[in-house]
Amino acid sequence: MDKNQEKTPDIGVILLAAGSSTRMDGQDKIFMPIYNNPLLYYSLKEFNDSRHVSAISIVLNEKNYQSGMTYINSLNFDKVTSVCIGGSRRQDSVLNGLYALGKHDFILIHDAARPCINQCIINRGIESVIEFNASIPIIPSTDTLRTLSEENFVDKIVDRETIWVTQTPQCFSYDLIFKALTTTDISVTDDAMLVQELGVNIKTFKGSKSNIKVTTNDDIAMVKSIIKEKK
Repeated sequence: MDKNQEKTPDIGVILLAAGSSTRMDGQDKIFMPIYNNPLLYYSLKEFNDSRHVSAISIVLNEKNYQSGMTYINSLNFDKVTSVCIGGSRRQDSVLNGLYALGKHDFILIHDAARPCINQCIINRGIESVIEFNASIPIIPSTDTLRTLSEENFVDKIVDRETIWVTQTPQCFSYDLIFKALTTTDISVTDDAMLVQELGVNIKTFKGSKSNIKVTTNDDIAMVKSIIKEKK
């Protein structure tokens, strides 16, 4: 970060932990134990440890809200300023988190299901959003991708040089993400899609293969391996 800046940007984080975990055999992945700590702990601690972050809002689902509040309070993380309940869609959960968080210069939105976030990614995101107002982490696709016909026959191979995998934290100026959330009403799978609807160019920065999202039980072993290496 530029030490000569007249004003240190005020960075707020929305940590999304309100998913339904439908592909986890009924387990709530956010509170699944990983080396004696729930999965939520790892991304929360990483943001709390960032010297650039001033406040964190955690968004839980209604089912885990009470137990989640009890656990979060027990951590005594000084940057957690609010915990709220998510909505029916991703953007509803983000907006609830934004209202609970309050006004900050820039907002980082991260999936708590990505526990292997690190300070390098956080710092790259902050540096990029300060310059461009909208920025997301990406990594190159390493798979061979194909499109299918309506009858499920192979249609054509997609040039993977043009395909990039999007991660979180997705980073925006407060005013930009607030406008996107309150004026755009389409169903989206990530926050950048809403911002794109405003006609805004979104910058990218380098993500990491280790910043994986826990979606199924098969992902847990990989997460454990990554976390073990960090210890």
